[in-house]
Amino acid sequence: MSELRSVIQTQLIKKERKDGSVTPLRNVAWIPAFYFIPEDILQKCGAAIYSIPRTIGELWKDEAAIATVESDLFNLVLSDAFAYMVWPFLCPEIPYMEIFSGYEPSWKLAHRPGIWARALQECGYMPTIEEILASGDYDYVFNFMSWEAVSYMLSIAVPWAVQSNNLQPIIDTAKEFRCFEDFDNRESNQKIDFIRKWYHTRTKHPQISLEGYQEHCKQYYDDIEWETPDPISSFEEEVEARVDVNKFLSKINDKDKQILQMRAEGYTNQEIADRLGYKTHSAVVKRIKRLGKKYQDDSGLNFGF
Repeated sequence: MSELRSVIQTQLIKKERKDGSVTPLRNVAWIPAFYFIPEDILQKCGAAIYSIPRTIGELWKDEAAIATVESDLFNLVLSDAFAYMVWPFLCPEIPYMEIFSGYEPSWKLAHRPGIWARALQECGYMPTIEEILASGDYDYVFNFMSWEAVSYMLSIAVPWAVQSNNLQPIIDTAKEFRCFEDFDNRESNQKIDFIRKWYHTRTKHPQISLEGYQEHCKQYYDDIEWETPDPISSFEEEVEARVDVNKFLSKINDKDKQILQMRAEGYTNQEIADRLGYKTHSAVVKRIKRLGKKYQDDSGLNFGF
């Protein structure tokens, strides 16, 4: 029996390839983490993933299962599954992780299964592959755990991981300094709120109402455009609520981006003209109107340009 255990243990750690070489079995350390994933998640991951045997002995004898464990699909399932499981405990104030893109720091942390698997092991909720092999019980069945059990364990392990790895400053900084790249292309209430806040908090006159700002411009800049309905303002409001800013900005040149950014920051058309070297502010107005028409063409929406 001890000889059989030694053979199985060796085969699990290393594998003889078709060319005769013997190399380490890829992803073997992730097997306990795989057994931690609830059944309803694995059922959505395809037959190859769901059919991986739940005993070490059966897994060792199943060449197709071993190939699946060594695949990139196996790594992807671990990353996505653990992100989905830990998110409610990592960022409880954000109900849906999907509002963020792959650039957002908390999103990145959620998709690092190594952090969470280690935390579960340190908290005593998950064995390591070495501990499983050392037990010699290769016929032990790793039954699926209930969501209640998984949630309880993660409610302990996730805060432990955040504290022990000093992750909270990263999460807090990401919240404080949100940027457009943090958000997914799809619309969400959080994204709309961010865009509105981005433009409102970056104006040079955040304490002045729109009407007050109009009077300010008339008094100090002789900006008669405020006396008539301004389609540029309508364009900016629609941008705040509906446009995917990143996608639109990627289609225009750097000078146009700079003009829109300065307008968002509260600069007048004349100030923009002075800073960018235009002779009159009318040139800036024409460029903004041209951008408005371009956005109308791209979006199919009518802003009156």
